[in-house]
Amino acid sequence: MALKSEHLKQVFSEKFKGLIWKIRIHDKNEYIAIESRHLESRNVAFTVLDLQTGKIFFKERTYLEPMNLNLAYAAQDNLILTVNEHAESPESKGLISINSINGEILWERYNFSFNQADSSGLQVYDPKIYPRNYLWINHMSAENISKQENSPISTSDLLFPDLFESYVLPDFIEHDLILGQISVLHKDGLSIVSFHQKLENNIQQRLVVYQHDKIFIDDIIIEDIQKLQPESFFMVNNRLLYIRNKNEIVSYFV
Repeated sequence: MALKSEHLKQVFSEKFKGLIWKIRIHDKNEYIAIESRHLESRNVAFTVLDLQTGKIFFKERTYLEPMNLNLAYAAQDNLILTVNEHAESPESKGLISINSINGEILWERYNFSFNQADSSGLQVYDPKIYPRNYLWINHMSAENISKQENSPISTSDLLFPDLFESYVLPDFIEHDLILGQISVLHKDGLSIVSFHQKLENNIQQRLVVYQHDKIFIDDIIIEDIQKLQPESFFMVNNRLLYIRNKNEIVSYFV
């Protein structure tokens, strides 16, 4: 990877034992929650990092049901994990709330299944009751709350690239045969692009950040792949984030 300017400063680069499976971000409290999965042990682990500094609040923490947990939602001060019936089933049989700073369990409810969430609360239901009766509960206490019909809609500062079939890269970006679409995001005069290129029998995904005729970042996100990867990068609060080799989260201040 070639970094050719001090204008883009790396905030953090953190590797995991397992594959990065899911990411949730609370952009107002500026933390990133990561679900990682170790395919051999089949354990599911959870990590929280500070978006601004890369400080690790806790890393690859597992709980009593290590194979059946999923990261569902990042609230202001806690994460919501769903407990599935078994590892291969999407059916939820309970909820666990953990503190986003230390990973300690705040509450567990095995009579609730998760339906949706927003900044005001969680919408849940009892899977044993049909027809379903939905109710809203508080993130931190799991106590019943009254959901306001006209409650303000929270907005997100996450920026995602657009996909282009015929985006033309500048001549100074040398590349091999490009496969598929090119992901493009323009931010404050910078252009961030990600694309797949074929080298003989090898496909690799590449990320390039440039401005005018200068390349600031040129990184291989993943190589030796057999099919195109659907996701590449995103931005939040002037932080560029992407996953490298499926097990490393990388962030630059842009």
